[in-house]
Amino acid sequence: MHSQLCYFAILMCLAPVALARELSVKEFRNYAQRRLVKVEAEKLDSFVALVDKDQDGRISETEFKARLLAYQEIFQRVEVKPQNLGHNLPDNWHTDWKKAQEESVKTGKPIVAMFSASWCGPCKTMIATVFPTDEVQTALKDFVPVYIDSEKDRELAGKYDIRAYPTFKCITPEQEEASGHVGGNPVEGFVELLGKFKTAAKEKKAASQDAEKDAS
Repeated sequence: MHSQLCYFAILMCLAPVALARELSVKEFRNYAQRRLVKVEAEKLDSFVALVDKDQDGRISETEFKARLLAYQEIFQRVEVKPQNLGHNLPDNWHTDWKKAQEESVKTGKPIVAMFSASWCGPCKTMIATVFPTDEVQTALKDFVPVYIDSEKDRELAGKYDIRAYPTFKCITPEQEEASGHVGGNPVEGFVELLGKFKTAAKEKKAASQDAEKDAS
């Protein structure tokens, strides 16, 4: 914790308060790397991806000013009860991608995939305090939820261009990506996100059906 606070102090004290111009993602990564000298490359990539909120490859002044919040989300651990740490997911969550796919095809329900990492504090917080709630459990009845450890399943994480944790993806039973979201959420926010995912999955299915009709 002490070393993390040191990194935070370095970033906060040495960084300028405003940008003279937009930075490319590469330029910002180099900027951050010079200040966070002992950070693992994967964590640094997650930090940079979270700062680039609109994923346009540029760091605007607004995004740059918000970098400290991104730092806190990536590097500052959140303390939760020991029994709720790690992968202690509710029983309805899969941890096997292939089994989740099979259930999605069988039930016709879209997949909601949480891409995470063992060190992700916000992920652990959601697993401990958000996923078990009645509101979330009810909303998840329309999905096949699956937890993906991106450090172990790098191929799948690469397929869906995962660059920060947690990242949530909504995948249709036809294995088409309907929507996505980067970052953690409290209960209300996650239920709202699931509602958007449900709508996006229906729209994706309808669009695919229309395309098939046009092709025939």
